[in-house]
Amino acid sequence: MTSLSKLICLAHRGASGHAPENTLVAFQKAVELGADWIELDVFAVENALVVIHDNRLERTTNGAGYVMTSSIAYLRSLDAGNGQQIPLLTEVLETTDHKIKINIELKGPGTAEPVANLIETYVKHHGWRYDDFLISSFDHRQVKAAKTLCPALPVAPNLTGAPLDLDRLTADLSPFSIHLDADFVTAGLVNEIHGLGRPAFVFTANTVEEILRLRKMGVDGVFTNFPERVKQALGMPRS
Repeated sequence: MTSLSKLICLAHRGASGHAPENTLVAFQKAVELGADWIELDVFAVENALVVIHDNRLERTTNGAGYVMTSSIAYLRSLDAGNGQQIPLLTEVLETTDHKIKINIELKGPGTAEPVANLIETYVKHHGWRYDDFLISSFDHRQVKAAKTLCPALPVAPNLTGAPLDLDRLTADLSPFSIHLDADFVTAGLVNEIHGLGRPAFVFTANTVEEILRLRKMGVDGVFTNFPERVKQALGMPRS
């Protein structure tokens, strides 16, 4: 069991409570606020990896239509909030420049291979380490594909509801961590995950009270839109 001071803070789509989600300014803000990780979402479009959460454009941009059927030129022309572009994953790596670890959630189909290949390039040629990254997804087939392509790469399944057969899931994926929905997490489930030798990270906790509730259950990390609230919850000074 980790101590309170070691609760891991994962900035959900960057510090998205302060800046437009999944934008470079949100990731920069997460670094400034002292998050341990940023979490972001990736689709593969025209041989590029674009950072956006929804499969449609309307909620987070001034565009319309599906991400996967849009051209890169169109996607890059859009305003993702406050004049920010939809970033490429390479831009996020260059902007954060080893200052923070990166949890990449695979969203669209066929993202495992290009993401694994990009990470291999950055590990071999740009001074990054495999453990600077964590690949996750609700699509566990993609998680397994990423692990098969790059066995040194930490991976994690995202789970909703009350998961069944965690033993088999752990044996199949060999995950670094297991990610749980805050609406369904229980102390018993956290203990079961710990019994499998894995940390439990929970999404998404945006109040001090919720962060403290989850920590009392023994969770090891929380995804949050407000990274400073993790420090506040732990009685640490804000950045």
